Amino acid sequence: MATSVQPAENTIHGFTIVTNVVPAGTGHYGQNTEAGASTKGLFRQLLKGDPKALGVVQIMIGIITFMLGIVSALFFESVSRVTGVMFWGAVFYMVSGGLSVGASKKAHGCLVKGSLVMNVFSAVAAGISIVVLAIDIAIGLSYGIAGIQLVLAVLEFIISICTSAFACKATCCNDPVSDRISSYIL
Repeated sequence: MATSVQPAENTIHGFTIVTNVVPAGTGHYGQNTEAGASTKGLFRQLLKGDPKALGVVQIMIGIITFMLGIVSALFFESVSRVTGVMFWGAVFYMVSGGLSVGASKKAHGCLVKGSLVMNVFSAVAAGISIVVLAIDIAIGLSYGIAGIQLVLAVLEFIISICTSAFACKATCCNDPVSDRISSYIL
């Protein structure tokens, strides 16, 4: 183990400051980190939520929603056609899914924060889609396609909220200074 303790005395206040030196390329106290995936400190909470699987599901929901939106726009006059929610919502779903997959492969702060922001946008888009598609079903314009899109919008809403919660725990709720201190103490 290449960790060394170097005591230094602060002569002004009489306190002793102890620092730990950890060699580059290793985790805390000589534990090697896995190549390609950082599971240290801030991003453990994100990886607990399995963002890769949730991101793939989001991408698939976006693709199916977009395709059903094309069919719905061509053959039915509906509120969802007027708002275009099946198109711009599907784009939000696919982008947030892609960022979630990227954040799971390389838990970099910008990717995690981007995933958080896009998942919040996806949750809002899914909420709007739920309202619009419920209106479509209530009016009785296209029960089948609107029903399938409504189920997908509810599923996307749940996934976006869950992914946002894990990303928020990874970025917003952790104090990096106290995380570093607690990792040295343990």
